[in-house]
Amino acid sequence: MIEQSNFNRLKEMFSEMVEKKNIALLPDYYHSEFLLYSNGVTMDYTEMLSSHEKVYQTAIAYRVEYDEESIVETADRLSLRLFITITKPEQKPVTLELVLIALYKGGKLYRVWETVYPDWSQMEAFQGMV
Repeated sequence: MIEQSNFNRLKEMFSEMVEKKNIALLPDYYHSEFLLYSNGVTMDYTEMLSSHEKVYQTAIAYRVEYDEESIVETADRLSLRLFITITKPEQKPVTLELVLIALYKGGKLYRVWETVYPDWSQMEAFQGMV
């Protein structure tokens, strides 16, 4: 069996979980000891699950695109630049640019360090959900 690359696994996660807003898949992609460091906000697995459950219940929609020339990958690490376009009814779509470094453990996201512009934690779409 050929092991799936971390990049392909990340693309699958964004396609199957984020874009389809299927929070039930979070345990398939995120390690139970997961930590996210994003624009000064730190989230653990439980906080990630809770915040995504809230966001996915809204009318928000996501589209993810990748800068494939930026990808650097090893057996347990991945870094890349990607863009997430967020759309909500009656609001202009916003495209976030992310630069992230991911550490994998057991094939799942274990640590993610990311910088997001514009700062998602200051966006109206996510107020009260972080």
